[in-house]
Amino acid sequence: MRKVLAVLLIIFIVFPMVLATLSTIAVSSWVLDREFYTDLLGDPRLYEVLLSEDLPNYFGRRIVVREVDSVPARALSQALREVVTPEYLAGEATRIVDQAFAVIEGEGDTFAITLDVAPLKSALRGEAGARFARTLAANLPVCAAGQESRAPGGTIIRCLPPDVSVEAATGMIVEALPAFLDEVPDQIDLARDRVYVPRVARGWNYVTAGPAALSFAIFVLALITGGLWLAAALLGGEDRRERLQWLGWSLLAPAILIFALGLLVGADFAGGWVRIGLNEARLEGFEYSESFRRALLDVARTALDTIANGFLMAGGVAGGIAIGLIAWGYTTPGTRRMFPVAAPAVTAAPSVTQPAPQGPAAQTQSEPPAESSSGESA
Repeated sequence: MRKVLAVLLIIFIVFPMVLATLSTIAVSSWVLDREFYTDLLGDPRLYEVLLSEDLPNYFGRRIVVREVDSVPARALSQALREVVTPEYLAGEATRIVDQAFAVIEGEGDTFAITLDVAPLKSALRGEAGARFARTLAANLPVCAAGQESRAPGGTIIRCLPPDVSVEAATGMIVEALPAFLDEVPDQIDLARDRVYVPRVARGWNYVTAGPAALSFAIFVLALITGGLWLAAALLGGEDRRERLQWLGWSLLAPAILIFALGLLVGADFAGGWVRIGLNEARLEGFEYSESFRRALLDVARTALDTIANGFLMAGGVAGGIAIGLIAWGYTTPGTRRMFPVAAPAVTAAPSVTQPAPQGPAAQTQSEPPAESSSGESA
């Protein structure tokens, strides 16, 4: 009956708890690692695509300036390269990551994904503005017959009139830039809503915020799981040998499952799911191009390797411990069970028959007693 209860305890309680503990340990190796995200977002492949296609199109949709809608994306892309550098985009990505971790670690209470274009506006008002205007003018198409060089109500030309040179168009763009920049906001929200996280009391930050909270949760989860794991082994085993084997076998199954999950995440199979997720993911108003999706997929594969390593490490260490416990159990001699010895049955001793006397003594005993003399005389 004890072994049946132990098996039920392991199947329905210990196994899920061990699985949850190992999964949390595997995830903790990267989920709150700031460098993990900054390294991913610092990949130059993302910014090359952004500068080529997505960023100019995004500026054209989000900045409410009429003439931007009419400026060809290719010309705007080439011009933006004069002021928007990979270093600027990497810095913005790092700033967003730092802002997110400030909220996670309890240092702030509001998280908003924004693009800070104030440095770009400042650069365009200076020397970079002339380079921007020259590149934009050089890449503008010639106006079609009857087409106005400026959009209605706009300031920046969208095409080159046949009688206007590139140098003259550059001057026209430089003159129009200040009025254009005045209409551009300093911050562009990449998401519609801001995330507000109530701050906890500062005295509890070491428990409720950031990596410390995750470490504390892992400690509590491991403590509860370890107690249940040990209780099942004590319930199922009758001596040290059996208890060690119960501990080992009950840990080996979830360890193998976690290790297999790490292999699955690291395989190409996971790339298909990531591709589906990227196709479904959307930032408000940001439509990804196919090139940007491919770049994100390449970066995601790098992330998957790190995630897979966490599961492989957790499953491998737990599996090694399980195998060690099983081997220890098999090399431990079992305790001899002492059973009470039954007392031997007591039998009655056989009666001893005295040998019949021989000779005169026998005759004497066999003769009847003599009659008294008084009887004879009578």
